[in-house]
Amino acid sequence: MKRKLKALGMGLLLAATVIGLAACGDKNQKSGAEKTDFSGDTLKIGVWGGNESEEQSLSKLISQFEKDTGAKIEKKVYTEYNTQIQADLIGKTAPDAFYVDASMYPFFSENGALMELDKEKMASDKFYDKLVDIFSTDDKLYAIPKDLSTLALYFNTDVFEKTGVSIDDVPTSFEELVSWLPDFQHKIDEAYGKGKVFAMSYNPEMARNLHLAQRGDVSIETKDGLADLANAKIVDNLSILKDLVDTKAFVTPQDIGMGWNGEAFGAGKLAIMDEGNWVYQTLKDEYQKINFTVGEMPTYKEDKGSMMFSVGWGKYAGTKNSDLADKWIQYVTGTDGMALWVEGTGTLPSRQDVAEATKITDNADLNVHLEAWEYATPWQKGVSLTTIDTAYKNFVPKALDGSLSFKEAMTKADEQANTDIEASN
Repeated sequence: MKRKLKALGMGLLLAATVIGLAACGDKNQKSGAEKTDFSGDTLKIGVWGGNESEEQSLSKLISQFEKDTGAKIEKKVYTEYNTQIQADLIGKTAPDAFYVDASMYPFFSENGALMELDKEKMASDKFYDKLVDIFSTDDKLYAIPKDLSTLALYFNTDVFEKTGVSIDDVPTSFEELVSWLPDFQHKIDEAYGKGKVFAMSYNPEMARNLHLAQRGDVSIETKDGLADLANAKIVDNLSILKDLVDTKAFVTPQDIGMGWNGEAFGAGKLAIMDEGNWVYQTLKDEYQKINFTVGEMPTYKEDKGSMMFSVGWGKYAGTKNSDLADKWIQYVTGTDGMALWVEGTGTLPSRQDVAEATKITDNADLNVHLEAWEYATPWQKGVSLTTIDTAYKNFVPKALDGSLSFKEAMTKADEQANTDIEASN
């Protein structure tokens, strides 16, 4: 099946040739001498809005780059990134360099929106190789990762102390948690009162569950780009979630009246949560009374697993400022630029030398997240990932509350996703 360009998350049909036309910009620039004097030049960069620490860190990067090069950075902040970046690509007004989320990379790659990056110039050998692979096609590099995040387990040490349970006694596999959680929940209820604190949280979305779904070399997407959630192996893999929910000790933040894991954990309502390293500084800054430690995600079917998220910097295929775009990407993903970024934002560096220079490897909690890059599943699939995820989130609750079997729920999810996918082709 030949797939055409479509809007991520919107299901809008677009002409596949539009972005291809944008790709004829500055591809031949490499044949000439590389430009080194950027005084008075302007580079347009595209980003989405971040939190205060991210905004401040980006501003510092921009200021230092402008000082070092004499160039000016023009920043465009997108509020609806997936839709707005496409509009700029179609109109051939896309920024010279812009954020490329790992989950969106297949879309940009398939539609020729990115210019190839020079591996040697970008020092790609300094980055964790799995991250380089995420942003590569046919062994060619099209974006370079600026940071990464992974999931790990957070343990509220005060809850464990009050219940008389040792964190060392927590099972290290999802299968063992099924039989262990009820007794732990009983001890929590005795210590705090029923319904006050819960043993463990989860999130019923594919961005958290993909590493479970794809155990045993199976994929949620067929070779033709269709959803395959009802695949017998995937249904079997995901059934562990139903087993855990049935313990009555495995809850979503929304089940207990909270917006997200960090809020629920910070309010002292969870003993264990699986969360990304982005929550670490939030807990330190906003929930200082909560004492915690971090450990690896549980194994499943005898293998380690987690999720990994990354955002890279890519260069617009139609840029007329290729050398300056390279200079910017080199700086923000180089040792000094990345150190400034990760120290200011709490994200993890995508290269080992920066992890050591910033002493993140000396932080036992954050190092758990960092080391997970080796076995974590990247949040990336084909261009239909958002569509499949939406259908999954619509129907997995019915499997978890028992109103449908897992097979029935995933069959309906496939039907919804594939209807939307076919409609956009």
